[in-house]
Amino acid sequence: MNPFIHMFGRAIPVYGLLLVVAAAAAWFVITLLAKKRKWISSSDASLVFLIGISGGLVGAILLRPLIRIVEVAISWERFAVVPAGILLHYIFGEIVFYGGLIGGLIAIVLFCRKFKIGIVAFFEIAAPALALAHAIGRIGCFFGGCCYGIELPHGHPLSIVYPPFSVNAPPGVPLLAIPLIEASYLFVLFIVLTILCLKVKKPGLCASIYLLAYPAGRFVLEFFRGDIIRGNYGHLTTSQYISFLIFAFGIIYFIRILRINSRQAHEK
Repeated sequence: MNPFIHMFGRAIPVYGLLLVVAAAAAWFVITLLAKKRKWISSSDASLVFLIGISGGLVGAILLRPLIRIVEVAISWERFAVVPAGILLHYIFGEIVFYGGLIGGLIAIVLFCRKFKIGIVAFFEIAAPALALAHAIGRIGCFFGGCCYGIELPHGHPLSIVYPPFSVNAPPGVPLLAIPLIEASYLFVLFIVLTILCLKVKKPGLCASIYLLAYPAGRFVLEFFRGDIIRGNYGHLTTSQYISFLIFAFGIIYFIRILRINSRQAHEK
């Protein structure tokens, strides 16, 4: 669980390295599925992938500050006594997956509409790739010590204990291995979505399943997270509210796909 590996006399963050691996794995899956299914050309798929990565990076960086600045403004009396360095870390401290997902979706939709590229077709081959990339990223969270779970009794089979040099997680405390649990869930989701993508006749089902399955799983796992710095509003976290919205969007998307497929079937 060392957050750094040492190469060429430099300490390289494992989290950052695995993000690069995740992006490469996603691109490989997208190009492979594009060639297999032929719903979208490989060149278009690669280009849209790069657009999505760009939008995702912007969204991942911006979501947390946007939410936290509003929170600080509303509850300024509570934050006024917090040292500036700690406050800045609270506002800008880390990237957020859901911000990346939302930013990537917006960028992809705008780009595909502008250049008349099939949005549904791309989402269909991107869903398995996104699940795989996210799984690899969660392994990076495991090494980096972020997104850790609640405290467990000593000796619990699902617990992990971070070393003294952990960057984020409290060291020496048995914590639920949430990053590895979520990574396992995402790897299974990747396998299921890949099989479906190779078997379905029309695009739409895989992206629908992802939009329903991931937020549902994330909503449950959030109850077992121990890193309270991610923000709580009432009895739910920020990510749980976003999970609920994405799940609702997944239902709407699934209904829309059913209607499109039904209309196309009647036209034949």
